[in-house]
Amino acid sequence: MAKQKIPTTGRIGRFARALEKETNRKVVEKTIDSPNAYLKYNNIEKAAWWLKTMENLSKSIGKDTLAKVMHACGSKCCGITSRKRAKLCWAQSKTLKDFINNLNKHHIGGGRLKLVNNHTITGGYNTCYCGQVKYSEKPFPSDSYCQCSTAWYKQLFETALQKPVKVDLKQSIIQGAKTCEFVIHI
Repeated sequence: MAKQKIPTTGRIGRFARALEKETNRKVVEKTIDSPNAYLKYNNIEKAAWWLKTMENLSKSIGKDTLAKVMHACGSKCCGITSRKRAKLCWAQSKTLKDFINNLNKHHIGGGRLKLVNNHTITGGYNTCYCGQVKYSEKPFPSDSYCQCSTAWYKQLFETALQKPVKVDLKQSIIQGAKTCEFVIHI
């Protein structure tokens, strides 16, 4: 039997590569059983596919492995332009507070980042920016998909600050909250 052709480009391709790296080809083929169909889905159908996929994968590969997959997606989703802009904002700042103000001024990271103390930043979004899920008609029961966003923030801050950070998701719009909220620990 011939190997199933799995998308290699776009967000679905990125997801497939991350899923295969953390699991195996069989899991990818079972998860993305109709790759050509996915590419033709409208926004609502894509969101429904992601909801079902997150639920199924959470059961089959476990929440921790699924988080690794979504972290890999999120770190790639934080593209080179965002990372370069964040590095420039840091280079033009004298303090961490200046850096946060510069990021907000350029609407990087949601535009409402706040410095809580020298080791903690809060931030979030008033709208879901992910075109894959923001049109979901149902709330997602877990935060698995939004681990992508925690990795996005992690990539952004680690690139700019050149030091490790930890990011916690407090709530997300696709889980039914009015806003997405994160805490970034430096």
